[in-house]
Amino acid sequence: MTETETPEYLTLREYADAIGKSTRTVQRWLAEGIIASDAKLPGPTGDHLFLADRAQADRQGASS
Repeated sequence: MTETETPEYLTLREYADAIGKSTRTVQRWLAEGIIASDAKLPGPTGDHLFLADRAQADRQGASS
């Protein structure tokens, strides 16, 4: 039997830091539909989660 790897997720704050933007900017982008999170924790105030692998590509896109 082989184990499947669990993807590594970043919180909104960690993701914002990784792409060099403020948490408020990332929250605004989510609200405006500019970006979408990869997962969301349950509940109305559940944190948005982003795949760690995505941060590098998004950092390059955010700087253009």
